[in-house]
Amino acid sequence: MDDAAFQQLLLREEDLEESFYGEEPSAAYDPVFVSGDESGRAIVDLTNMLTHGGHPDTVHHASALFTNVVGSVVFHHVAQFRDGACRQIYQELHDAVHACTHYRMELNDGVRLDISRVDLRPVDLGDGGFLVRWVSTVDHFVIDTAWVIAAKDDVLTFVNTRIPDESEILRLARVAVDRVTEPTGAS
Repeated sequence: MDDAAFQQLLLREEDLEESFYGEEPSAAYDPVFVSGDESGRAIVDLTNMLTHGGHPDTVHHASALFTNVVGSVVFHHVAQFRDGACRQIYQELHDAVHACTHYRMELNDGVRLDISRVDLRPVDLGDGGFLVRWVSTVDHFVIDTAWVIAAKDDVLTFVNTRIPDESEILRLARVAVDRVTEPTGAS
């Protein structure tokens, strides 16, 4: 699969049920770990590595970011790895999320978020997947976020959302993982 074909694995605006528009993914990421235990640091390091394709066994990586006027966000990242690295990275992420109940990070715009895990459970996607829900606080604002991380063959899918409806989060993750299975774009 070449880079252009790999981009076709990403979620698209027409996949989203609300009115979203695409943005440059780099505008949303590059958090810095501020405090918490080593599992929180691992989460920040691993998610940054995924978004930048920084793992030495990364073959392809791509990201898409969608936002809407009411503050909902869908961030989708997909990465293909060689030599069994996908399963290893999936397990590292799972272990870090399982061990972490709270951490603090700073976004690239200087905003600091206190993040607490409120739910973690497996989901039936790909060759293994899990859903984790976080509550982030900044000043007096509370933000509910959910991630679905799934592995399929040598591809890791990471869907990070700020959407209240859990069924929509799971639907988007299924579309994303189905694209890995059938990369023609039909789902």
